[in-house]
Amino acid sequence: MSPFVGASEQRPLLDDPAFPAIERILGRFGGHAAGPLVLVVAGLHGNEPSGVTALRRVVAKLHERQPQFRGEFIAVAGNIAALKEGVRFIERDLNRGWSVRSVARCLDRPMSAEDREQAGLINVLVPRLRDADAETYVFDLHSTSSASAPFLTLADTLENRSFARRLGMPLVLGIEEQIDGAMLEYLGGFGPIALGVEAGQHDDPVSVDIHEAATWMALTEAGCLSRNTRLFDIKECRRRLGIARAGLPHVFEVVYRRCVEPGDGFEMEPGHRNFERVRAGQVIARTNKGPVEIPENGWLFLPLYQKLGDDAYFLVRPVRPIWLQVSRVLRRLGFARFLPLLPGIHYARKRTDTYVVDRSVARWLVIQLFHLLGYRRIRTTSKVVVFRGQGAKEDL
Repeated sequence: MSPFVGASEQRPLLDDPAFPAIERILGRFGGHAAGPLVLVVAGLHGNEPSGVTALRRVVAKLHERQPQFRGEFIAVAGNIAALKEGVRFIERDLNRGWSVRSVARCLDRPMSAEDREQAGLINVLVPRLRDADAETYVFDLHSTSSASAPFLTLADTLENRSFARRLGMPLVLGIEEQIDGAMLEYLGGFGPIALGVEAGQHDDPVSVDIHEAATWMALTEAGCLSRNTRLFDIKECRRRLGIARAGLPHVFEVVYRRCVEPGDGFEMEPGHRNFERVRAGQVIARTNKGPVEIPENGWLFLPLYQKLGDDAYFLVRPVRPIWLQVSRVLRRLGFARFLPLLPGIHYARKRTDTYVVDRSVARWLVIQLFHLLGYRRIRTTSKVVVFRGQGAKEDL
């Protein structure tokens, strides 16, 4: 018997007459007993409806069964306009443009459909994160255009990493260093544990089940629900997620991004899947200029099989457990405070969690060192590289 409530038998269609109209708040539960705040966003991309379907299942089951519940759970719809059209976005990607300046502008003068969607999300999410007096969690539910095992994305803080490992899916670090202005990066500045949950291919009914399982497990691991609740079988959820993981390494890091250039006619060769092993020189796509070759050996990540989007594909590589242990020890010892003692590294003028590296002085293993300490590149020029601590708010 499936551990998931009403496991999918067919593709979830948001335009189905039986599917209720989408509102910003898909549902909520709890809020009476002290405990954590759990915010789950689904459908930030409108061609990824599986998370919306999964959250509706979870909310319906909670209200039907009325279990003991600590804290509050709020399920939130992302890009409502795009969800109704079944497209990734209307005018711009809603999972970009979450810098402090962009947020202020869209609240002050929303110009596009996605500006209005973003303002709606900000008005729901930010006051609750800012005013919360307990632990907070934010989960962002996504799916992929290629076939894929489920996985998690996260800013590499020790808190995020620890919680993510308890959900039993592969972790992918460093995606926020390759793309600018993701929602979780902005919301992480308010201090929650923040994870992206990628369930599988957009149209695969199993993606709904994975998102539902991940939500039940997140609510349990956050302490909202007892492990003994009869709402679902957590052991079976873990078993199913383990099967879906297909023996992949536990942790990957992003090492390369190939973007889609305007008008280059990028088109992936058919049949590739997420986490596929690829080799240098392998042709995996075509453009108007000719074949696209893989630049180095690695694992293919998020190959693009949809019309909208500017990320053609990424490459990832496994992270050896020893480096995760070294990273944890260095961070707990506060090693970052010694960075300005190293040649070519100094604090940025305005912040103590942002560092500027002189590339003419500090030349070797700089990126690896900062990654070990939980910092990411926010700017690279011919002369300097700037790193900021993950989860830190940016300057206005």
